[in-house]
Amino acid sequence: MPLAVLIAPPSWYLLVCAAAAVVALVALIARLRLHPALGLAVSALGLGIAARMPLAQVPASFASGVGSLMGHIAIILGLGAILGQLLAASGGAAALGKALVEGCGERGLPWALLGLGLLVGLPVFFEVGLVLMMPIVAAAARRSGKTPILVGIPLLAGLSIVHGTLPPHPAAMLAVVQYHADMGRTILLGLLVALPAGVMAGPVLGWLLARFWPGKDHAAGAPALEEAPAIFLSMPDTVPECGSADEPLPSPAGPIRAAAAVLFPIALIFLGSWADALTASGSLLNQILHFIGSPDVALLLAVLAALATLGPHVQTHRHHGPELLRRLTSESFEPIANVLIILAAAGGLSGILRDSGAAQATVSLALGAHMPPLVLAWLLAAVVRVSMGSATVAMAVASGILAPMAPHIGVRPELLVLATGTGSLVFSQVNDPGFWMIQSFFNLEMKETFATWTILESVLSVVGFAGTLVLSAFVR
Repeated sequence: MPLAVLIAPPSWYLLVCAAAAVVALVALIARLRLHPALGLAVSALGLGIAARMPLAQVPASFASGVGSLMGHIAIILGLGAILGQLLAASGGAAALGKALVEGCGERGLPWALLGLGLLVGLPVFFEVGLVLMMPIVAAAARRSGKTPILVGIPLLAGLSIVHGTLPPHPAAMLAVVQYHADMGRTILLGLLVALPAGVMAGPVLGWLLARFWPGKDHAAGAPALEEAPAIFLSMPDTVPECGSADEPLPSPAGPIRAAAAVLFPIALIFLGSWADALTASGSLLNQILHFIGSPDVALLLAVLAALATLGPHVQTHRHHGPELLRRLTSESFEPIANVLIILAAAGGLSGILRDSGAAQATVSLALGAHMPPLVLAWLLAAVVRVSMGSATVAMAVASGILAPMAPHIGVRPELLVLATGTGSLVFSQVNDPGFWMIQSFFNLEMKETFATWTILESVLSVVGFAGTLVLSAFVR
């Protein structure tokens, strides 16, 4: 074996390799338009070779990183996708939104939309939640006579902050696994951060923007707003119709049933997190609470309950019964396939960073520079976010690099999750698909998208990070 392989490279060389891997990742995705999963894989393998790892170990470390990460989050993301699909298909999410909005007056509308974004955003992806809630925003805009984007800002704030910081959303779940954080505590602390951030980026920002927004006739934007969901919901259905189009649809699920489906797994996870405080350690009840409170078991129980409570209300002309629910479950996995592959590749990069020594060298540099770890986590995620546009990739890269630091810095790993998550939201711009989605849905000009969505995301990031720093003074 060559001597160069036996001698560990110096720390400065590993730091250069890690930095070059991030730069290469940015170039592959942003400049060469390579898919993020392919860019992550190429950068990870290139880092292993450049760091002088034995060639046979490079793919082994990559596979180990993929397996370690997927073993924790794949089933959780799959179960979350089923729950979100049932909420959408049963009409429960729309009913919940309608109940919240109609129960509030004009003054309470922004707060209702913020609450709606937070609640609906817990089990479903940002894009799905937005599509589901767009008709509600359109109706509220018509009733209030306001520009649709100004009405929708609180909803966007709620959906985005939950998507970026709270598990079981993919990027947040990735960081929970990488930092070995407790999921229940992450959700609780995340809600403490998400609420003030959502208030500032939602109702408060919406009120400020309304003061300076030019007098634009919202009627021109309303048709595009109402048609946008149809673009996404008209994707071909892979399940053949089994029933007559003339048979009556079942009644949609009500708001209480939908809210219970959302909150049930969160309650179980909380019970598991605080089982030792509620019961005697080692007792049968303690073991049961830990079992049902583990994220995968909690979500499995929630999905089984939702199949029973929401399944009969699925809004389709297909015959209802076990076969329909089985096919609906199968359909729910399709939207998360892309995210799972990206996260798998991110896990491979994490494995290479760990086994090559590059992550440890980065952590040593950060500790030697005396940069606060939460600041480092936010800053690293923010740099990747601005460079590449993807919040998921930003959180994956930052948590992969900083994961070895988590046990040694005296900061709760849950706070590291929140710092990384809020950093991954900052300054959405033209390299972020979400930027163009908002522009299209709300029929905005580019400068208007910058003035609303980009500012909203930046406020969420900065206020959320400030909240994380405040929590760090009290949570040890």
